[in-house]
Amino acid sequence: ARSDDERRIMRLLRLLQCTDDPIEGSMGNVSVMREEIRALSRSAGTPSIFFTLNPADGHNPLTSFLAGKDINIDALFDNPDSTYSPDDRLRTLAANPVAGAQFFHIMLDEFIDKFLGVKRTRKRGVFGRVKHYYGVVE
Repeated sequence: ARSDDERRIMRLLRLLQCTDDPIEGSMGNVSVMREEIRALSRSAGTPSIFFTLNPADGHNPLTSFLAGKDINIDALFDNPDSTYSPDDRLRTLAANPVAGAQFFHIMLDEFIDKFLGVKRTRKRGVFGRVKHYYGVVE
């Protein structure tokens, strides 16, 4: 049993939630995304797979390249930034957060386009034909 004050607070929170729906990362926005996922599940069936993508930006030479470091990007698998230690890469990333964001965007686009096959001619990726996907960036 809730007190009158608790009921009023809960009502106020529900009203506030409606106003913060368009604000990225807000509780209202999270509720909207949850409803979108539920609607997709109702219309297309339950998802076959859930996964979390976490590109290791602090360990990838591409981030150093995007941050303006002089590395040989053509030698990607031959240790193109061998002059940089793992600490150097992390310091570069900390000093250039935009490079980290660019790296994340590139990796996410490539994953969706190539791995899921969304932009392939036959729309087939590693899991076969992907009918729907839903992504959330935290």
